[in-house]
Amino acid sequence: MPKTKQQEAQEKRLQRNIKQAKKARADAKTSGNKTVRTRPPKKGGFFAGLKTDAPQTVQQSIPYKEMYRDGICRLADKLYTKTVQFFDINYQLAQADDKAQIFEGYCDFLNYFDASIHVQLTFINQRANMQDFARSIDIPIRGDEYDGIRKEYGDMLKGQLQKGNNGLTKRKYITFGIEADDLRTAKMRLERIEADVLANFKALGAQAKPLNGLERLELLHSQLHPDGQEKFHFTWADLPKTGLSTKDFIAPSGLSFSNDGKTFRVADHSGAVSFLQILAPELTDRLLAELLDLDDAVTVNLHIQSIDQTQAIKNIKRKMSDLQKMTIEEQKKAVRAGYDMDIIPTDLATYGEEAKNLLQDLQSRNERMFLVTVLVENIASKRQKLFNDILSASGIAQKYNCALKRLDFQQEQGLMSSLALGLNQIEIERGLTTSSTAIFVPFTTCELFQEGEALYYGLNALSNNLIMANRKNLKNPKGVYRKGTGIPRKQQAVRPQAAQGRGKGRAKVILTVVYHRQPNMERGLILCRQ
Repeated sequence: MPKTKQQEAQEKRLQRNIKQAKKARADAKTSGNKTVRTRPPKKGGFFAGLKTDAPQTVQQSIPYKEMYRDGICRLADKLYTKTVQFFDINYQLAQADDKAQIFEGYCDFLNYFDASIHVQLTFINQRANMQDFARSIDIPIRGDEYDGIRKEYGDMLKGQLQKGNNGLTKRKYITFGIEADDLRTAKMRLERIEADVLANFKALGAQAKPLNGLERLELLHSQLHPDGQEKFHFTWADLPKTGLSTKDFIAPSGLSFSNDGKTFRVADHSGAVSFLQILAPELTDRLLAELLDLDDAVTVNLHIQSIDQTQAIKNIKRKMSDLQKMTIEEQKKAVRAGYDMDIIPTDLATYGEEAKNLLQDLQSRNERMFLVTVLVENIASKRQKLFNDILSASGIAQKYNCALKRLDFQQEQGLMSSLALGLNQIEIERGLTTSSTAIFVPFTTCELFQEGEALYYGLNALSNNLIMANRKNLKNPKGVYRKGTGIPRKQQAVRPQAAQGRGKGRAKVILTVVYHRQPNMERGLILCRQ
């Protein structure tokens, strides 16, 4: 049977392919090369691609590129941040009117930040070196007849110290960041924002000071060394001498993460980072205060990102249109099914009412929209102590109808987001209005603990911490004394000042008993030390 033209063409292509294959095999034998086979891609999904980009050293994990001497930190190519430390004011003990005034002032403070500024509030409760605390209240022995009184008084101060925070130091910081093309542009704008932030804190009655580069490095060093025993030794002159970077001076000895992705270990301490899931329809200002009142080493971070007002209103109107569309569809189903069209799902009715209220707040009241991420970092020397601390923090969150969820397999991102750098690597955000964000009031009670020639004036009524003050360093060194029977007013007022005016060489104890004439007032005992 004769072959067709199509079959002849197929045979010619086959012979040509056979000749090319033989030639390629012969060339491979002569050159000694093996044919390259393409391997199929390994399985592993999303996490397989992350392993190649994962940091291999602690320095690579710390998410900043350069720290400048004036306190400006460059996190990315166009992202610059700066940090301001602020101090506490008496909010929890204030009257209701004073609380409302502080709350309104704090709402205005939050409304200052627009969509181009990222804000991070950092509250650090960290174990301090107890030897330094004991040394600050220690009365040295002088070898005279007053040594017995000095020893008894020093033991009393150490006992009072144990009643307080047990060596916990509480610090508060605000870090703000912007995007700029170069350092010069970023510096000009950050300095203007810094001046406005300091003015807002002054209006609230809180003291604040900006941090320079050395102070920011010391802050990062303290966060990465939670034991508080290792001192920070660094000067800017060390960089050209050693050839190291600033990360090498603040980095801990090691950083590891557990296989289950729930905990991490920094140096000799274990830690875990959780995020606060806000489920409560109404929040209270006691939530943050009780988290910070824990007798544990805890760090609470609030990452706040403002949304443009016009964009926020558009988003809410778009959601309201979607809800109305869903309501119309449900009404059509009701008509086709033959029952009353006013009967719609309760969720649609609830969400529609909440959307209307939210839109009214943004349009008629001085409210803005914020995206808030609340992170809670617990660190302890032992794992069992860590789990107990997390359980205590979870109990406080549940008390206010919130939940504390662990960041599974995101502990490294959570740890770096807890550093006072102004970078949020956790994409878990909750939309809140200005008043809802301001309910996390960063003020509790004002502490007074001065070192040097400081006298003991008792315990703080709210935190039970020591009150150590040098009246000569206060704004007004004067005091108010009540006249008691048999006690000269002049002698009362002179004794504490005379104790501080004797100089550091002497250490004597002054006991001043003040009796009040009013029958409803208790007798007071003022103990002064120098």
